[in-house]
Order: sequence, then structure tokens, then C-alpha cells
Amino acid sequence: MQPPSRIAIIGAGPAGLTAALILHRGGHRVRVYEGEASGQQRTQGGTLDLHDDSGQVALQRAGLLEAFRAVARHEGQEARTGDPWSGVITPGGFGPEGSKDKPEIDRGDLRQLLMDALPADAVQWGHRLTELVPAQAGGHRLRFANGVEHEADIVIGADGAWSKVRAALSACQPLPTGITFFEGWIERPAADIAAMVGQGSLFCFGGEEALFVQRNSRDRLCVYAALKRSSEWLDARIAQHGMRTLVTGSYAGWAPNLQRVLAACTDFVRRPIYSLPADFRWTPRDGVTLVGDAAHLMPPVGVGVNLAMLDASDVAIALCAQPDAISALREAEALVCERARALMPDAIEGFQRWFITDEAADAGC
Repeated sequence: MQPPSRIAIIGAGPAGLTAALILHRGGHRVRVYEGEASGQQRTQGGTLDLHDDSGQVALQRAGLLEAFRAVARHEGQEARTGDPWSGVITPGGFGPEGSKDKPEIDRGDLRQLLMDALPADAVQWGHRLTELVPAQAGGHRLRFANGVEHEADIVIGADGAWSKVRAALSACQPLPTGITFFEGWIERPAADIAAMVGQGSLFCFGGEEALFVQRNSRDRLCVYAALKRSSEWLDARIAQHGMRTLVTGSYAGWAPNLQRVLAACTDFVRRPIYSLPADFRWTPRDGVTLVGDAAHLMPPVGVGVNLAMLDASDVAIALCAQPDAISALREAEALVCERARALMPDAIEGFQRWFITDEAADAGC
């Protein structure tokens, strides 16, 4: 593929911007289309740990590893676990094995780091893809919710869980896991709450309830109250009692110090957790590919953004190195799918194990 080929990336998250930066530095014409009105439209979520064998590899390929390490919170790798009934906090690691060098960075700060390295017009904000169809003269036509249409020779779908690019390649939809996260923030944590969390993350598991607390930059805390409940049950209780009462009441039997964490949160945002089937594969189409959650949405077990960025860098590197774009995409897709095939079954099963009650464990469930 010659540099003049038109490359469209759908989604300005870490994966899409990583691919864009590598391709831009490789001399390719690339545009990123993002549905949000601007990079500041919404909170970008909590902190991310970038692993030295995946996320950091992608940043190195993009030429940003040193810049990342200069601003990352290396102390954020600290992890603690809390007993939900006694409230005792114990130092100790938790999460995926393998990578041991996993400094933290806020999701919004990572996006800004990548955007600052791109040309100012690289991201087209306010472009929410609604449809991807073949173009009459070859290539692909992109139709956006704002009425604008563009054409591209190569389309990289980095548009997340509900990917419109994936919808053009497969009818498969993400499936509910039965777990819902309620995200809250503590902007100025009290001293006792800050001391419990430490410099990194606090994990507490209590059967069908869990609590995850992450220290972000500027001393803010991101809190996830995770409940194993049906969506119908949640709908009914929220309609009857309100979301805050539903969330805090679900932890009424927990230790007082952990209940104070929830009481200190801002209003909660409901985030149901979905996953693609472990054996999901899309129908190949020349000039179109998927990366990250669009390709292999899995529960949040600490590998998602790292895989997404590595996927994106593999696709971009292949397009830069291989003159035949179709062959380049097929080679990169093989890597993306092979990694997902190895990780998804354990990610899906492991996530469910976080929410097994003592009774279910005793019964061998």
C-alpha cells in the first residue's frame, strides 16, 4: 500500500489513537473519527495500568514510551485487599500475572498524551459512525450521524463494545455477564479513606458484591461498586428507591469503614458489563479490520486496554511494513485473534469467579 491510501480509524480511544500515531509517523494519510463532540466531553473512566509486555510495547512503537514513563504513577502499582466483613486491609497483589512493570495513568491523560503527538486535525470530533457500506468506486463509505459521509480504502474499527464496524462484519452482539458496575468518584477523600486505599488500588470481594477503589491523579478516587444482579431486579429497585440507596443498601452488611467509601461517592453511574462470546470471529472483509473491544470485548480483568493498544500497534506496523494492505491486515488479524483466543475463556470465567458466594463454592459451582 502506498502512503496516499486513505485510512479511517473509528474511535479516538487509546487503541485508535495508537494506530493513528504509528501510521502518521509511517507517512500514511489517516483520519480518526470520534462520536464525542470533543476530548473533554465526558469523564474517561478510572486509572489504567499499562503492562510492559503489551501496552508499553505499543507506546514504544508509537515513540511515546519515555513520555509515558515520565508522567506515569509508578507507585500506583500498589495493591491492597479488604475483608468486607471485618474491614481489615491487607497489602497484597491482585490481578493478571505475567507483566510485573505496570505503572498507572489516568485514561484521560493517556488519551491526551497520544493526541498531543498527532496533528491537530487528525481527530474529527462529532462523527458518530452509523453505517459502513461498500463504496461504488471501491473502498468503503462511512456514514455518520451528523449527515456527513466519507470514503476510505482502509477502515480500522476501534469503536469499542458496540462497534458499528463490527456490525458490518458480523451479527454477533455482546452478551450480558450478569454483573453491573456502579461508578462513583471521591474528589477529596477523607484521610481515613485515603489511607485505606494507599497509592494504588483496593479490592474487596463479598460474594455477589465487590468493591474496587482506584487512586487517580490529583488524589481523586474512582470507586466501582460491583453487583451480581439481573437487570430487571436492578431496574425495579432503582425505580423504587433510587440508585444511591440501591447501591449503598447492597453493602449494608459490610464493615463500616468500607461503607464510608460508598457514602463519600458522588452520584453513581450504572455500567452493565458485557462480553463477546469467547469463540467470536468476524467474517473477513478486504480493507476492514477490528481491534480492542470491537474485536474481543471481555470483562474488565486488567488486560483490555493493553490488548487493544497492542492490537492497534500490530495493525499499524503491518500496514507500514507490507505493501499489500489486504495481506497486511490479514497478518495482523491473525495475531489479534490468536491472542484473544488464548485469553478470553480465562477472562470470562475468572470474572465470574469473583462473584461466587461461599455457598456456591462449597457446592462446586
